[in-house]
Amino acid sequence: MRAAMPDGPPRELVVIHYHFRAGGVRRVIERLLPELAGHFENVTLLAGEAPEPAWAEALLEKIPGSKFAIHPALGYLAGSFGPDLLRREIRRALELHIGADSLVWTHNLALGRNILLADEVAALSAATGARLLSHHHDFWCDHRWARWPEMRACGFRSLEQVARAVFAAGARAVHAGINSADVRHLAKSLPGTAWLPNPMDGAVRPTNARVRAAKNWLACQLGDGAPAWVFPARFLRRKNFAEAALLTRWLCPGGWLVSTGGVSSDGEAGYARRLVDAAGRGMWRARFGVLSQAGAPSVFELMAAADALVMTSVQEGFGFPYLEGAGLGRTLIARCLPQIQPDLDALGLRLPGLYDEVMIPCGLFDAAAETRRQEVLIRRWRGALPQPIRHLAGTPHFLEFPDSPVPFSRLTLSAQLDVLATPPAESRDACFRENPSLAGLAAQPPPEPPPGSFLSPAECAARLLALPFPQSPATPDQTHRAQSAILRERLASRFLFPILME
Repeated sequence: MRAAMPDGPPRELVVIHYHFRAGGVRRVIERLLPELAGHFENVTLLAGEAPEPAWAEALLEKIPGSKFAIHPALGYLAGSFGPDLLRREIRRALELHIGADSLVWTHNLALGRNILLADEVAALSAATGARLLSHHHDFWCDHRWARWPEMRACGFRSLEQVARAVFAAGARAVHAGINSADVRHLAKSLPGTAWLPNPMDGAVRPTNARVRAAKNWLACQLGDGAPAWVFPARFLRRKNFAEAALLTRWLCPGGWLVSTGGVSSDGEAGYARRLVDAAGRGMWRARFGVLSQAGAPSVFELMAAADALVMTSVQEGFGFPYLEGAGLGRTLIARCLPQIQPDLDALGLRLPGLYDEVMIPCGLFDAAAETRRQEVLIRRWRGALPQPIRHLAGTPHFLEFPDSPVPFSRLTLSAQLDVLATPPAESRDACFRENPSLAGLAAQPPPEPPPGSFLSPAECAARLLALPFPQSPATPDQTHRAQSAILRERLASRFLFPILME
């Protein structure tokens, strides 16, 4: 039987994430938690992995009485446990910390990295009456199809069963999305879904002395004082690093492309290795994952020391670097993404360095080989989709328009590397005829920070605390319709990128 929510505000805050590795979700937590903690008697951070000690100690100092509780079963699904044992371990861990007086603030359960965790959080929230705030940063059905066989192996045999777990059927949950486009999809089926954009911390702007130190450190790492364009990201395929390398070579001849983070998951290791190997063979002026070096500056110090920031992702939930670049006053060269641009506009952020696509003439890569690669890739990709939705899958741009210039982002990594193997002056001249607006991007002024305090941690925390919980739980039909809305959009041709399928 589902328990009723208790009267009065919750006394305990329980924060749940798979891990506390550096990244966007951790930044949301570390910025909001000090503003939220004073409203609760106890704060517990639950995860499957222990964070690095320095970060954990710094956070706990800001929040007296808070604690970390690490239970490996809450992390990404691992093959070392059978589903039944893993479910019992998850339930045991959650029952130690969640009760009727809890506000359970979960992150990314709909990413599907541990479907059993999502299912058990929903079940325990329903059973105890705990308030559940499910904060969505990404979705498993947004080109993360490796999750499907994992979820099936855990006993979730249909899309409906998955939706019940990741969107908390049976629990009186509030769902919050970090961009309004996703919120519109979910709100049609899950009443009370709210837009909760990521908070920005104005205090992250480093001092001039720290910026100079970061600039000197970077010059030592690179071996010269040439201009450096910084891509503040971990090594993920969706970041589309090859496009950043191409733009840097065209728009900043002799300059460096520098990325901050390294590989954070096994699924990205092959992509990273191919790109690093190609950079070495082609002697690109590129360095990846520089902040893994001892004595490295902070990511904000490095961003502030950059000659420009570059952001070529094909997929983002919110896009911290867009706003952080504006806050730091750095020139930003970035793709215009349909999921986040409406929110940037709503926040009053004007980004002069945005571009839509980099169009590539077919003569800069082996078009026949690329056709074969993409035909094999799309056939294999469709075959890996859940059978009931395969008919929804669109056609990749290159296969739909084979004789026309193709967006660089719509090529496989192999074809992207073909383009990068062409001497930069030659590829630049050929491509600027197709992309005349690209030539002036590097000369654009830095963006201005958004006005007002809408994204301050204090304002974001206040909105979170004011979210109203629904009077009745979501039904299985509602959760299925919410997931289907995301699925249908993400399977359309405009959201298909071969680098996400490889």
